[in-house]
Amino acid sequence: MISSRKFAAVLLAALAVAAAAAFYVRAQPQGQASNPAQAQTYAASEMNRNLVVLDPAHGGQDAGATLGDRIQEKDVTLAIADRLRATLTAAGFTVLLTRDADPTTPLTYDQRAEMANHEHALACIVLHATASGSGVHLYTSALQPPEEDSSANIPLTARSAFVPVPWQMAQAAYVSQSIRLAGDLSAALGKASIAVFSGREPVRPLDSLECPAVAVELAPLPVAGSDATPVTDAAYQQRVAATLSTALQVWRDHVGSSASNASAPGGAGVTKPAAQAQAAAQAARAAVEASGKAAARRAARVLADKPHAAPDSQADGQDQSNDDKANGESNPTPASSTTDSGDQPVPAGVTP
Repeated sequence: MISSRKFAAVLLAALAVAAAAAFYVRAQPQGQASNPAQAQTYAASEMNRNLVVLDPAHGGQDAGATLGDRIQEKDVTLAIADRLRATLTAAGFTVLLTRDADPTTPLTYDQRAEMANHEHALACIVLHATASGSGVHLYTSALQPPEEDSSANIPLTARSAFVPVPWQMAQAAYVSQSIRLAGDLSAALGKASIAVFSGREPVRPLDSLECPAVAVELAPLPVAGSDATPVTDAAYQQRVAATLSTALQVWRDHVGSSASNASAPGGAGVTKPAAQAQAAAQAARAAVEASGKAAARRAARVLADKPHAAPDSQADGQDQSNDDKANGESNPTPASSTTDSGDQPVPAGVTP
């Protein structure tokens, strides 16, 4: 009979490889993650390159800052959003507002982020207004991008496997794209002679957004030799809205051309999670099958030699030598696999 020690080792190895295959299959994202604790980047091919999400900050009992006599920030941000929606719609965009009125109970920050994250938008713009400072202030998240990200990485790349991240760090995977988007907005505003200032701040709900996202805050516009134009000025709001719309068209072209280059023959391409899952599962099945065949060979040899069987310790040593030779010929260990004395290799993707 096969020794219990050897049989247990083979069984454990087979179960470990099967678990790795199951992990890879379950890990592949099937669409945008709806669980706030499980943020996931999406590929440029999945991005709705005609959709822009606008988030007029505050609303309801949250009035925001007081910008003048009986003027509340929540009303100004909604007015700016309405103007920006009109200019974007005229440019062929589809626009989603997190609010288009002043509801008694507005969406929370997390609800706004989740609403935006389901849409795979080209850009998310959070709108604020202030009575201090001057010009237009642009803010991107202060989160640091992951090591594999790149400041010039457009289109967005999908992760090879599902990696849960905290809800308040969802934007980290998009920070580089957000900074580039802010650069397009800043260039357009500067060209329109509108003073612009850029920075990185933990502005909610930026950190939870899974799209290129920028907070745009209007401050009074300085005018040489005269008083600054207040943020409530309709002409000023319209000027900013038209400029932002132009910049977003440039951003759409950037993303669209990069996505086309990636999908062209010889291009970088986008990782195909489903194909990776299938390959991992096939490799796992092959390993399990190989382990089963090795066990069957050992059993056949032991039964065949039963009349002259050596003690278990000697038979085990001989069987192991033969199996190692057989496995070395038919299923060599990957170069990246490492083992300690007496331990089985840990399958890729499975944490010891």
